[in-house]
Amino acid sequence: MKTRTALGVALCLIIVEQLLGTVVDTLNRTLVEMPAWKHLGAQAWATFSRSADLGNGTILYPLAGIGGLALVLAAAIVFRLGPRRPWSVAIPLYGAALLTICIILTTTQAAPIMLSLRRIGNDPRALQQAFDGFYRWDSIRAVIGTVEGCLEIWALVALSSLVFEKKTPWQEQGAVASSAKP
Repeated sequence: MKTRTALGVALCLIIVEQLLGTVVDTLNRTLVEMPAWKHLGAQAWATFSRSADLGNGTILYPLAGIGGLALVLAAAIVFRLGPRRPWSVAIPLYGAALLTICIILTTTQAAPIMLSLRRIGNDPRALQQAFDGFYRWDSIRAVIGTVEGCLEIWALVALSSLVFEKKTPWQEQGAVASSAKP
């Protein structure tokens, strides 16, 4: 196998692994954890969530959410300010930026429900209402997050193909000349 072919295959395998990881990580809570918590009951979910989501999660989740939003928006801005903006990158990158904002918006609905676990005590009815509300918003967020993650990987593939493409000297001159046009 030639070096370029081997590197291409390796890159494809890593991209597929990232795509699989994105889908599984994003949908895990909605498709695996929440149905199990539904079976175990809202009280068990609340006990776990108070230790996990309202424990170390209060640091990790905002850091990942706000940091992720900042990084995707920064990437979209840097791309927009660049001299070359092909649609093959623009569509997935701007789509990912838009969906990241949507994830933050759904989090503004899910997070207050999670935070309410600190004050609602162990009232079964209130816990069930919190569970149902959080499950609903987290499921919406998971679907958006899955599509957003796929768009990020699409943008990564499109960007890497631009960064690593081979150009002849006349193509480089043409790119310089075309970027000089108003």
